[in-house]
Amino acid sequence: MNSAIRLYRRILRLHKNLPLTSKALGDQYLKDEFRRHKNATTDQIAEFIQEWKIYADMLERQQQQGKDFGGNLPENYLSKISEDQLYQLHALHQEITSPSEDSDVNGKN
Repeated sequence: MNSAIRLYRRILRLHKNLPLTSKALGDQYLKDEFRRHKNATTDQIAEFIQEWKIYADMLERQQQQGKDFGGNLPENYLSKISEDQLYQLHALHQEITSPSEDSDVNGKN
């Protein structure tokens, strides 16, 4: 479980470099997902940790290279997720890409 806590903290540190709205959404999503998997089976936890490591590695690479964050999910990922997960991804995408009501002229909070 120590590795899960280290990974959680690593991702929070990486999120500090995201735009404010994306950071807030990402932090909340991370927190919710880790809570949801608190009582998962050993196999589920192993897969869960592996997927979050991939995310953290990708985010770290993008930040080191000075690239914008994000990217398209590989086709094989999309074929594995449930309809509910697809809906959640779409809602998250809409939340991140839609201008917030309290953004200023430059799109910053």
